[in-house]
Amino acid sequence: MSKYADSLGDKSSSAVLVSIDQGQALVHVRTDARALRRKIEQYRDKTTKSGAPSNEPLIARIDSLRVPTLADLSLGEFSADDIDDNTSYWVELWTRGGSLDSAHDRERVRQEIHWLAQLGGHHGSPTRFEGAERDIFLARLSGNVLSELPSLVPEVYEVHLAQRVRLVEALLQGEASASPPVAVGEPPTDATVVAVHDTGISPAHPYLRPILLGSGSVVPGEPDAADRHGHGTAMSGIAAYPDYLQGIAAGLLNPRIKLIGMRLIPTPTSGPQDDDPELWAERTENSVVEAENLANGHNVVHSLSVGADNPTALRTAWSIGVDRLAWNDGRGRLIVVAAGNVPNDRLATVAEDYPTVNLGEPICQPAQAWNALTVGGYTGLAGPAAQGTGSYPAPLAPSGGLSPYASTDVGGSARPIKPDIVKEAGNTAPGGGLPNTGAQHLSLWTTSYRHGSGELSTQVWATSPAAASAAADLATLARLHPGLGASALRALYVHSARWTPAMMAQFSDRKDRLRAVGYGVPDLRLASGADSNRPVFVHEGALAPGRRQAHLLRVPLPQQVLNDNAETPVRLTVTLAYFVEPTETLDIRRYAGGKLKWEMQGPLESEDQMRRRINALARSTGTSKAKTSGYNWTVGSLHRARGTVQHDCLDLTAR
Repeated sequence: MSKYADSLGDKSSSAVLVSIDQGQALVHVRTDARALRRKIEQYRDKTTKSGAPSNEPLIARIDSLRVPTLADLSLGEFSADDIDDNTSYWVELWTRGGSLDSAHDRERVRQEIHWLAQLGGHHGSPTRFEGAERDIFLARLSGNVLSELPSLVPEVYEVHLAQRVRLVEALLQGEASASPPVAVGEPPTDATVVAVHDTGISPAHPYLRPILLGSGSVVPGEPDAADRHGHGTAMSGIAAYPDYLQGIAAGLLNPRIKLIGMRLIPTPTSGPQDDDPELWAERTENSVVEAENLANGHNVVHSLSVGADNPTALRTAWSIGVDRLAWNDGRGRLIVVAAGNVPNDRLATVAEDYPTVNLGEPICQPAQAWNALTVGGYTGLAGPAAQGTGSYPAPLAPSGGLSPYASTDVGGSARPIKPDIVKEAGNTAPGGGLPNTGAQHLSLWTTSYRHGSGELSTQVWATSPAAASAAADLATLARLHPGLGASALRALYVHSARWTPAMMAQFSDRKDRLRAVGYGVPDLRLASGADSNRPVFVHEGALAPGRRQAHLLRVPLPQQVLNDNAETPVRLTVTLAYFVEPTETLDIRRYAGGKLKWEMQGPLESEDQMRRRINALARSTGTSKAKTSGYNWTVGSLHRARGTVQHDCLDLTAR
């Protein structure tokens, strides 16, 4: 159906193709159905030069026509039968508009939504986020108004229940530790900034104060960034000190970055709990802008360890907002997002449930964002030193295996590989029907917001610290390679990723492995530079949108070196990273404005033959059996080409 989707719209009568879902197309016609009626009449009365009815590819595929329902607008998330007339619901209303629409039409729609919200009992003006092709409003509507929404305001193209944000950890913290403070060294003078968007930061913490450039809040009613919850302070410590315990033991902490602490989410009243609904796309955008103002010209890597449930795995307003921020009008911006975790009440309590339970828990939003670096979790905390420590049973995950906390992607051929990479997220030691989370020997140590009472250190686990650690790695790369852009830095980092033997054993199926751990564990040392046995070639280029183009690159390896080592086994790794300009359309093939792929010349292929093969691949729909290079790539061209980071490797000889 999507192949002929554009034919359903008609500019002359303001018919707009809204979305395509499972073969059904939702078309909005502002006044009447003239556009579609005309196409049907042409199908009935006219023929093409070949003798076929006009518009046959479109009209012949239409099984039925009907007025959309609430279930249609919510993409099956809920229906009018699920709505209680006497209950109020926080919802996101996706309307026509966006930055590409006229100011007059956008204002008209805003007034319609304001009227609807007042009718539904909402006090004040609904918050609005401007996408490229949609305006998204957050409003509270009574059940009786929500049930009648399709007929009340036809300009609403989609409606979704607003998600409540949560901290991306199974639990908040483990035991805190009281100890005298140690010395803090000077960060590099050219250190890159990591902006931690979270519950704020404790600016007086003796380990964070020397490296804190500034802090701020985008939470209404909480103008300061003082962390009264602890999560943001903990993530700041993870980002600042990769060898925290070693530094404490040695009496000197050496920071690798500078910090900005942002309050993105309100202070929960008691422990980790759901926040009130907000338009998180708009709030995250405000937080990123303010953080970069506080950075005062320094390069910034943004770290986001909060999220919300996303059982459908579709794009959401929040993921669109993150994609737009990372797109940054084509300039690129580094945003790191935690993939999310298995809820504490669903963690594996027996070995037989691991890692099966992880494969059934989808990553949270906005981790599905195409342009973000999405970080999942693995663990190395399972070696001999961790076996049966104290009163705990043996660790659940093997060393190098998937962290028991980590959620995974739902899979599918249309979405990017997520997570992109994994970092340390801790382990569990289940026994007696309990997961036994937060064991000292299976968790990470970091800075505590309770420093005022002498508790300078605390424990954390799950994918929150994994994301903060990855953000700091990217900040280190940005300092080491100041001339490289955001996409090249992201590529260098993922380029260093490898699957561990434990991951290969856990997930013999390549699709499951990609869903669980992405491209594997990155190595900052390898990402930082090349050596005599491991040359790294970096190319930064640009392609103009709107037409098919290709860059042919010759890897600059001396022919004499190849001849002298003709039979030497080598590993060739190729990584492509770029940013796409997102839209709000449902058709996944239209979400990313321009998609790139890479291919390599085959061993028995001339340059002209390669060009012809690439042209054939560009014309294919993705389902045809197009010719390949002949190499046995580890990931494979069909899998790697799904996202904005495409990484693959090949074992061969130098010949």
